[in-house]
Amino acid sequence: MRIAMTGATGYIGKHLSRYLTEECGHEVVPLGRLMFRDGMSARLAQALTHCQAIINLAGAPINHRWTAEYKQELADSRIGVTRRLVRALTNVKSTPKLLISASAVGYYPTTGQCDEYTRTRGDGFLANLCYAWEKEARLCPKQTRVIIARFGVVLSTDGGALHQMLAPLRMTKVAAAIGPGTQPFPWIDLHDLCRAMDFFIRCEEAAGVFNLVAPQQVSQHAFAKAMGKAYRAWLTLTVPRRLFKLLYGESASFLTEGQLVRPTRLLEADFHFTSPTVEQFFEKQLQPKQSGILLNEATSHK
Repeated sequence: MRIAMTGATGYIGKHLSRYLTEECGHEVVPLGRLMFRDGMSARLAQALTHCQAIINLAGAPINHRWTAEYKQELADSRIGVTRRLVRALTNVKSTPKLLISASAVGYYPTTGQCDEYTRTRGDGFLANLCYAWEKEARLCPKQTRVIIARFGVVLSTDGGALHQMLAPLRMTKVAAAIGPGTQPFPWIDLHDLCRAMDFFIRCEEAAGVFNLVAPQQVSQHAFAKAMGKAYRAWLTLTVPRRLFKLLYGESASFLTEGQLVRPTRLLEADFHFTSPTVEQFFEKQLQPKQSGILLNEATSHK
């Protein structure tokens, strides 16, 4: 299958592109930022021609201080790109059968347990951003199957959030939890995220919202403790939340709050997680010789 992808050069996009081509035999067509500038709609439509699916991963990093200017960049890189992408589909003769558009579990409230059947969304900038982002994706032509993939924190030792958390642990042998430590930490193994994407492509009945999070629900402190145990830290400390508020301002809420989220629809579809718990995730990361075997299990979803 020929798959167009925005955000193909990002942390998730690079891994997903490699996985879909090398493990699943698909062809990935990267959609660069230039294609989403004014006057480029015809070129974008041309790039989408003969693509059977689109994966929309575009978006500036969230873990950045949210100034007024950066909030606009967050919105433009998500809402603006998705809007131009959907509009371009009206000029494509053979409309792609599938659009997988990324979102985040930041859509949900920070109180109570949530899954795809939760109708209430959270408050604040991040929840509103996710809502507007998803709204644009839902405007796809009716013949295009739409999946909204709400990501938790995506984990892999070679980049992203975990790479940032492991750097000080390796230097100090101290694992750090973000205060207060009791907040939920919704997460997913990058390998499972890639497998879920292939599952969406192959399962023609799948549509609507899916939470891309592991079945295990852990707190920020429980995650840090498991990480410390795996990498033989001497102790686990909780860093006061006020420090993050000083460093990040409003965006500290992304770190000091969290959503308790279940991947109910993936479980209902009998999707098999290779890392359902943080303990299994870290065990897998510390066994590099078995990584090839794990990758070859990609086609097993039951």
